[in-house]
Amino acid sequence: MAKKSAKKAPAKKTASRRKRRTPEEIIADLQAQIRDVRTRAVAKEMKQSDAVKKAIAAVRALDKGMDHAKEEGNSRLHHALADSRRVLGEFLTGEGLKLPKARMPRGRKPKA
Repeated sequence: MAKKSAKKAPAKKTASRRKRRTPEEIIADLQAQIRDVRTRAVAKEMKQSDAVKKAIAAVRALDKGMDHAKEEGNSRLHHALADSRRVLGEFLTGEGLKLPKARMPRGRKPKA
């Protein structure tokens, strides 16, 4: 049988001490969570409106149109749809709604 080696003492962890949050930090985090819940509630309430539902459907239709225009190679139409989606998307995100990420065209805008 082999001899057992002497156990080494574990190295102390000097730099990885746990930082305890102060009550003020905990309160600030909880208030941020409350704000998030309130904005989600407002967005959910807004989605009940027929006008907002139609606006979201229009954004989705613009996304599909941009995909089809890109497949066809029609860059002027792709940029025109992207411009209109940008305006509508900015309004809806400003109101607190989350929209799917847009696949905007890259490169220069073609001349008219």
